[in-house]
Amino acid sequence: MTNVISCLTNSYGRFGASAAIEMVRDAGIEWIELPIRTAGTDSIFGDEPLITTGSSTADLKALARRLDDHGVRLSSCNVTSGNPLDPEVLDVTLAKLDLAADLGVPLVVGGAGEAQDETDRQTLFEHLRQIGDHAASRGLIYCFETHPGLCQNHRGMYDTMQELEHPHLRLNFDTGNILYYNEQIHGEIALAKVCHLVSHLHLKDSQGAYQQWYFPALGHGGAVDFVRVLELMSVCGFEGPYSLEIEGIQGEEELSLEDHHQRIVDSVEHLRMCGFLD
Repeated sequence: MTNVISCLTNSYGRFGASAAIEMVRDAGIEWIELPIRTAGTDSIFGDEPLITTGSSTADLKALARRLDDHGVRLSSCNVTSGNPLDPEVLDVTLAKLDLAADLGVPLVVGGAGEAQDETDRQTLFEHLRQIGDHAASRGLIYCFETHPGLCQNHRGMYDTMQELEHPHLRLNFDTGNILYYNEQIHGEIALAKVCHLVSHLHLKDSQGAYQQWYFPALGHGGAVDFVRVLELMSVCGFEGPYSLEIEGIQGEEELSLEDHHQRIVDSVEHLRMCGFLD
């Protein structure tokens, strides 16, 4: 079995997708997860986005040429835009699905959202069904992030998927976020409960503390058993994308491009030791 190992370009911090495209092959990766950003909204990472909701056909063609020049392929797009309960966020998300389809990816990653009461919850489910229907019309699968709200933990993930029962709505399980957003939870047990519903997976390490922003190179946190993650997903027949997401450590000095890249190199080496690249 050959696993698709990808890299979310946010892992390169302020250097973003441009640096990732130029450098990931040096780390042994040929796939990237590319964010599609909302036009007019600044990136929290400080990078210059390559594709936004304002991008033209010419921009998409330029990206395709750049990817080809560097021997890099798109595994997926990240279309995170906010809470899809908001009709404006829903519209933005649908526009991003169109762009992702034009880029030729089969999968996108985005939020499932959150609701404060039952009325909002039912509205949110209706919006998610619209997202699923639009994804289906464009040949995409929309994968819910492990974020606060409907998909904050495995119980919420399972209940949400049972409620929606939509073939084009699946999960993106995040091995670091499941520990960051939840107290007293075992990440690998949580994954085991929902692995059959996962179509995209973010590989992220941490020290396991609740709401501690500590996401170093894989293998440098200690709280995630990546060997067990691979075992669970292999049993489910999952071959990727396994997308690296390295978000750094709160309070550390600003990293150089070389520092960011070294964390990717170290992460790939750890995955090799864990059997992902066999």
